Amino acid sequence: MWLVNRWMGIRMAFVGTLFSTVVGIIVIMSPSMDAALAGFTLSFALDFAESILWTIRHYAGMELNMNSTERVVEYTELETESMEGEKPPAAWPTSGTMEVDNLEVAYAPDLPPVLRGISFNVKNNERIGVVGRTGAGKSSLTLALFRFLEARSGSVFIDGLDISKIDLHSLRSRLAIIPQDPVLFSGTIRSNLDPFDDNTDEELRDSLARVHLVDSQPATPSNEPASAGTSTLAPKNVNVFRDLSSPISESGGNLSQGQRQLLCLARAIVARPKIMVLDEATSAVDMATDALIQRSIREEFTDSTLLVIAHRLSTIADFDRILVLSEGQVAEFGTPKELWEKEGVFRDMCESSGEKEKLRHTIFA
Repeated sequence: MWLVNRWMGIRMAFVGTLFSTVVGIIVIMSPSMDAALAGFTLSFALDFAESILWTIRHYAGMELNMNSTERVVEYTELETESMEGEKPPAAWPTSGTMEVDNLEVAYAPDLPPVLRGISFNVKNNERIGVVGRTGAGKSSLTLALFRFLEARSGSVFIDGLDISKIDLHSLRSRLAIIPQDPVLFSGTIRSNLDPFDDNTDEELRDSLARVHLVDSQPATPSNEPASAGTSTLAPKNVNVFRDLSSPISESGGNLSQGQRQLLCLARAIVARPKIMVLDEATSAVDMATDALIQRSIREEFTDSTLLVIAHRLSTIADFDRILVLSEGQVAEFGTPKELWEKEGVFRDMCESSGEKEKLRHTIFA
């Protein structure tokens, strides 16, 4: 921007000099012009370049600022989500069963559907892996379950209730999701784990221990005096999760990607949802963190129905059933062993993953 301003200044100085020269020649060539008018004309000509530069800069600034106005107008014209709907029972969902019947979903009325006639059912406490190639409709299915995308046709039933007839606040507050990009807010670890202060500090610390962010046993302070050769000012590697009042910056900027995912998982443990969705939650973390997340999921959500959109096939190879999507449709649905022996889309994905033998051992173990 500084270079652009310098370039504009040089160009305007050149134009101003040329304009002043032309005006001066005209004044000299006009013998009938008196001294007062000639002085006024030359004075105006000398200020011409600065005035034009000032005008251009302010016009450019106004044009940039109008972007904010344009965005405000755009937001005022957004269609508001309907807050109407029935209140489900206080304990809903109790079993965690799910039935998707001929579901069709699109991102806009004038766009083709991204999910086309999807149908499947999920039993209570069942672990379902959702796989498919890029653009198959995996994330669109997640958006449809939380009604970020409304169904064109078809329906989704959770514990026998049609989610299209349930008010949005109740629906989204009763389900849990851990997205690929974890959502954290500026505040403290406590406020991110329990925004409404419904749980005790012991319960929050227990959830952190269950996802291996802190030791299961609280650390005891050491009473041993420091040796004479040790500096008392030496920095220490302190685990910020030991203190629930430790600050969290906006979007968890002071934490690593793995720590953010584990903190979101701890938040889900605190909420104890009956249905939880993981949308490629481990695709952006290292293998060690992935192993911690998978271990926590298997240990802590045995009483919940899990719908896991997987990036790594090894994370869902031992699940109860696997849903394979292709071009917005259900290509295959069954147990990992059934799909492997079927030699269809899932088998092809396993063979092209580079972990064929590992997956086969996990599936048939």
